[in-house]
Amino acid sequence: MKQNILVRIGQYFFYLLMAVCVVLIVLFYLSNQNTNPDDSIAKQMVDFGPMMDIMIYWVYILLGIAILAAVGIPLVGMITNPKRGLKTLISVVILGVILFAAYQLGSGEELELAGYSGPDNIYSRLKLTDMVIFSVYALLGVSILSLLYSSVSKLLK
Repeated sequence: MKQNILVRIGQYFFYLLMAVCVVLIVLFYLSNQNTNPDDSIAKQMVDFGPMMDIMIYWVYILLGIAILAAVGIPLVGMITNPKRGLKTLISVVILGVILFAAYQLGSGEELELAGYSGPDNIYSRLKLTDMVIFSVYALLGVSILSLLYSSVSKLLK
């Protein structure tokens, strides 16, 4: 009974999120009608500005919900089933090691880009960017290896 209620609440919450997304998409396209294509890009962006702000804030809200779900659901699973929770904790530690190693491999050397003198060409941003690139490569490699392993082990059984 309790599980059924939680499933229903989840479904209604999902439907609510979908309805808000549909309403925002309709409003976005309706607000597009006031824009003159002959205007400059800067004028068009000013016309789109308020609606774009709303859309970006909605994406932030959805991202926050996704992060809460990604962190909260495994935590509940760890509390209800500690043995399975240990496996989750091990995978989080492995991910942390991969991110740490990728950060250490990253270069913080400032880039000499023609025509760019912005604030993002600094040591910390460059290290973080390299970390993301290297961790994506590592996780892609791990995914491919695990796919190959599962395929080969299935063939040998």
